[in-house]
Amino acid sequence: MKKLYSILKSVWSFLFKTEKGLYLVFGGLTTLVSIITFWICDKAFGGEQINLSTVIKNVAGIIFAYFTNRIFVFKSENRTGKAKTQEFLLFAFTRAGTLLLDLWLINLLVEKAHMNQNIGTIITSVIVIVLNYIASKLYIFKRKD
Repeated sequence: MKKLYSILKSVWSFLFKTEKGLYLVFGGLTTLVSIITFWICDKAFGGEQINLSTVIKNVAGIIFAYFTNRIFVFKSENRTGKAKTQEFLLFAFTRAGTLLLDLWLINLLVEKAHMNQNIGTIITSVIVIVLNYIASKLYIFKRKD
């Protein structure tokens, strides 16, 4: 029982006390926001506007991810309106870029290389998560140390 408690305490500490852990937690919440947004749009549009639902889902995810990453994960020090606007635009542009990369990679893996789409999705998701983290850490929310 002590071993289990120790493992749970370590996992909790990683998830809620480290930057990488917080990034994963809020990434999971971003995914949940995106899924719920898509579901609401799909119901509101009667399933007729899948592309519009997908765009709205992505916009909602990007906005949610920006604020949670800015405040809780990377603790951005940009305080002025101009700096925050530039930061948001850079974040949104980067996320749009990795979305396009995701679409290209999934097409390459599934359509061209005939990989199982579930495996392809897992591979592309890992690549996108890592690239988004690196972009956020080194470029978007870079500290002025």
